[in-house]
Amino acid sequence: MKLPLPVFLQNRLGREIALAIAIKLVVIAAIFFAFFHGNTVATDPDAVAERLANPQQQTTH
Repeated sequence: MKLPLPVFLQNRLGREIALAIAIKLVVIAAIFFAFFHGNTVATDPDAVAERLANPQQQTTH
């Protein structure tokens, strides 16, 4: 038995929009996992406070 499609997917434009949104979500998830997942930056609270207190001072890195 074939299940009926929701009303918005019965229209061609609705199917195309739903497909475009699904593809965009997959691309965004792929970009996130490729570039951001698991990457962390080590921060030193004292170095941040010093940099905020003296923004013109050169960093030692």
